[in-house]
Amino acid sequence: LPAIPALDTQLIHPDTNASTGGTADYLLSTSSFSSSDNRLLGERQTVSLLGSFSRHTLVMLDGVALNAAGEAFDFSKIPVSQIESIEIVKGNASSYGGASAIGGIVNIVTKSPARKAETEFQLGSGVGSFDLQKQQYQLSLVRRAWALNLNYDHYFARNDFSYDAVWDTDNEYKRLHNDKKADNVFVKAGYNFYHSALEYSLSQGSFVRELPGPIGFLDLYDDSRMSGNHWYQSLMYKWQPGNWENNLQLFHHSDLSIFRNIHPSNPINPSHYSQKQSHYGVQDRLSWAWSLGKVEGIAEYKELDFKLSDYDLNGGEPERISGDRELYALGVNGTQKYYFAGIEGNSRLALRNDHMEDDNHFSWRAEQQFSYESLIKYTIGANYGTAFSMPSLYDMHWIGDSETQGNPELKSESSRGYKLHAELKHSLATLNLAYYQNEIEDLIQWRQVYLFGRHWKPFNLGRAKIRNYEIEAMCHLHRLVSLLAGMTVTEARDYSLTSSGNHSATYGKYLTYTPKQKAHISLKCADEMYALNLNWIYTSEQYTTPDNLIDPLGDFSNLDLELMRKLHFHKLTLIISTKFSNILDQKYEIYADTPQPGFNYACGINLQYKL
Repeated sequence: LPAIPALDTQLIHPDTNASTGGTADYLLSTSSFSSSDNRLLGERQTVSLLGSFSRHTLVMLDGVALNAAGEAFDFSKIPVSQIESIEIVKGNASSYGGASAIGGIVNIVTKSPARKAETEFQLGSGVGSFDLQKQQYQLSLVRRAWALNLNYDHYFARNDFSYDAVWDTDNEYKRLHNDKKADNVFVKAGYNFYHSALEYSLSQGSFVRELPGPIGFLDLYDDSRMSGNHWYQSLMYKWQPGNWENNLQLFHHSDLSIFRNIHPSNPINPSHYSQKQSHYGVQDRLSWAWSLGKVEGIAEYKELDFKLSDYDLNGGEPERISGDRELYALGVNGTQKYYFAGIEGNSRLALRNDHMEDDNHFSWRAEQQFSYESLIKYTIGANYGTAFSMPSLYDMHWIGDSETQGNPELKSESSRGYKLHAELKHSLATLNLAYYQNEIEDLIQWRQVYLFGRHWKPFNLGRAKIRNYEIEAMCHLHRLVSLLAGMTVTEARDYSLTSSGNHSATYGKYLTYTPKQKAHISLKCADEMYALNLNWIYTSEQYTTPDNLIDPLGDFSNLDLELMRKLHFHKLTLIISTKFSNILDQKYEIYADTPQPGFNYACGINLQYKL
């Protein structure tokens, strides 16, 4: 069963046989997700869900929030090799996870160590465009009640690619100063006894990234780099006597990043600062199940500690800001199935209260679903709920450079919305339709202010409305061939008012970096030994300024091809995979003055040996 028990939870099972992609690629291959980040391995990877901002997607690791402090999560920190499955809940979902779930929840479920009673060793290596080099080592060991999974990933990429400049269309430019390097370690150990299990998990990584900056200001950032590390640890005790189940989990997460741009060619704005955030606590889930239903209670305590240091490049004392947040949460959710006249009904209600100092947030989500099955299974459903997102600690206390400043007076954002959906399912085809509507209050956006010079500062600017229409269809053309297609139409507008109640300057304008349409078509041909996946993704135009006065970035499409071949030699399995991205070599931008790579490829080989 999924850890997030919403009725419309979607599951993704990454193909860990393919060693060519990143975690965000599996989300961005659908039309529900979008990103303004570079798609190359090693780049920062954040995603937005259903037209909301990326900070409005709550990301969880085995049921524990990773970005509860209000910031967007970087998916490049979790390699695909660590993942068993990804659970997705769309729409307001704070009642299932707490803060930051205005757009929805992405729960990453890591690999369980308790597999077959055997020892398995895997060795992987890969190369690709822009000097990509990648290695992976994995060991799985099961001995009676004990189980262990060890994983190590390393990659290096130059990521210096060519691009076209609008001011000089006759010449080709190359994006330099873009090296990326990372190391990731994953450990998961478990011990099962009687009705209980004890499990420890560690996901640790370190990285170094050169950051070239926008193409119009390259000489301002040609000495810039970001380095850092993360530690995500948890210890879980699971007790399951009969119909009862209790999961007690202790967790400790920490993230450190250090930015330095000390000697750029143009030394107008050198910078050197560090940010560290720790998140630790305890979570307990107690549930009781019966034949047609289940009820679960949750209690959670966690503390967030943060430190920001801005180092004076003129030899003075560093400027430091530190603080903490203490949070408590209590929640309950339950589901009940029932049958009448051949129709199956399913109802669910989730309630949760999050408390932080003088700030209290009560969230809820009600879900209803009916289905009837003959030759085709017909399903209709709806949900309605609320959510909230706390202001990021970095938004409140930013001291990173001279042109930005934080706002300690920021309030939490809140939202309320609903979803209507229908599904027709046949053994050969499936059709899904959905409509979402969401209203966000006290929306946080950055604006320029003029006080002793020009600065950027975040404010609670008001209100936004987001509507989404989704359609997705899947068809089995043959026993080995399937076709998947989908489209999401998004209308995300700012409806903020001034303090006097009049329309703001951005009233009715589209939210920045929110495409109006996204579409995808995937053709997959696969069996146990071969796989071919042809994937086309279309992204429409999107605005880059809140007033929509500057022409939007143009629409673009990407065509990707993935190939896999598996060979068996007794206890040895050889897997060869290749991915060709942007086959048509499209030149485009998904963030202003930040070009994207043209055609590129990655090849991987994976060797598995079982004892």
